[in-house]
Amino acid sequence: MKAFRLVAWGQPPEFVDVARPDPGPGEVLIAMRGAGLCRSDLDVMDQTPGSQPFAAVIGDGFTLGHENAGLVAGWGAGVTDMVEGEAVVVHHVRSCGHCGFCLDGVEQACQTFARGAVTLTRGIGLDGGLAEYMVVPRHELVKLGALSPEESAPLTDAGVTAYRAVRSALHCLKPGSTALVIGLGGLGFYGVQFLRLLTAARIIGTDRMPERLKLAQVAGADAVFLSDSDSQGRVMDLTGGKGADVILDFVGTDATMALAAAVSRPMGRIVLVGLGGGTMPVGWGHIATGAEFAISLGSSRSDLAEVCALAASGKLRHEVERFAFDDVALAYERMRAGTLSGRAVITFD
Repeated sequence: MKAFRLVAWGQPPEFVDVARPDPGPGEVLIAMRGAGLCRSDLDVMDQTPGSQPFAAVIGDGFTLGHENAGLVAGWGAGVTDMVEGEAVVVHHVRSCGHCGFCLDGVEQACQTFARGAVTLTRGIGLDGGLAEYMVVPRHELVKLGALSPEESAPLTDAGVTAYRAVRSALHCLKPGSTALVIGLGGLGFYGVQFLRLLTAARIIGTDRMPERLKLAQVAGADAVFLSDSDSQGRVMDLTGGKGADVILDFVGTDATMALAAAVSRPMGRIVLVGLGGGTMPVGWGHIATGAEFAISLGSSRSDLAEVCALAASGKLRHEVERFAFDDVALAYERMRAGTLSGRAVITFD
């Protein structure tokens, strides 16, 4: 079968012919139908040998793609609840099911697959979904019912990662509170929707791209503005000088983290999701008194099931731009250039 693989660190990925995998005990064979592309894929592709955070701890030679959905095509011994042809999505995090974190329901912190600051998972160290077929442990699948696997693929990372970040801040978002979403791309677009669905908070969004502001308003943002040198002043004006109770930073640069620290209210929460490589000082006088700072990475399997249930109820909006499997390199080029009109999804005949 054909697969789009990172053959070696420091080299562009390429199409390679590989053997179709066979499911072992407890595993399911998936015929791929939708593989979402993510900005973090570019970070993986741009690594040079030995560089942080991926190449220093993960070996090369794997199929890319960590936002995956498809149809059940077979299964191994011990799998008893699958029907051939039914649609499923794949949890983007590998998990062993038996370490302390897995037992606590936070599979995204699974120690069996931890590699330094990152996790060994499909599309990052293990074979992902940019191939005609993939094999997945049964416990890492969620059934889609009537949902389209092509449209649902981005839910497995962009959607569920944003959902987890919002869920982690619900205790700070009582009626009358304010949430600021920094970065309104794929994750931020979902983040605004989950804030609207799960809270009564006022939602403010900011981004450097005007078209994203319009989408955020459609998703439920109450106020939006273009990021500039006076972003702090804009947030303070929109909140009557109080600042935001929750800040979700889906960018993660020095500038966005500085903005988050500057506009956080006392007893608020700053949630860092974006992999922009930024840092911020933490200490007296640097962030508001009593403010929480958290790095939100990944999600649990139950998070993915809940996101799929929200999608099945018709309460989630998707912005998807589809590409044929043969055009995966073009899709990545469009992502790098910032010219995509939605979340890029590779579709398979």
